Amino acid sequence: MPTDASPKLDQPRRLPAPPKSSKRISRPLPKIPRALVCKGCGTCITSHNVLLPASSIPPDSRSFKGFSGKASLFTETYNVVLAKPGVQLMATGAHTMQEITCATCSTYLGWKIVRAHEASESWKDGHSLLELEKLFLQTDVLNDDPAYPRRTSSSGSDSDYGF
Repeated sequence: MPTDASPKLDQPRRLPAPPKSSKRISRPLPKIPRALVCKGCGTCITSHNVLLPASSIPPDSRSFKGFSGKASLFTETYNVVLAKPGVQLMATGAHTMQEITCATCSTYLGWKIVRAHEASESWKDGHSLLELEKLFLQTDVLNDDPAYPRRTSSSGSDSDYGF
């Protein structure tokens, strides 16, 4: 077998040269519309855009409550720490859950539902139940963007939470 096709070991491997006219090293992070942040430290926890849609929630399960009041289900969370999973007996049956705390200030925020043991509650699996009293809507990020106008709070029951 000829040895001409095999790579030569005596030549050093060359990497491509870095770009010469690059002014920006990295792109800035995109703005998060309607970010929900921790009341304790202002760390971004989730976005109003990843709130579980009402069409995914059965009609008899629309109002959620946590230890401190109203709560909502979200599909994504960021900058959080999840505790070890454990089984909790709730009003709707047994659930395997993980407590969610803020990664920056360790404030309790809610639970991640790992698994609902009742078949009728399995639609909750993998979602995070965040207590709205522990979060607030950050509008300062969007003030300079005309695509996301500043919303003023109404006198409705949700005005305490900013949305």
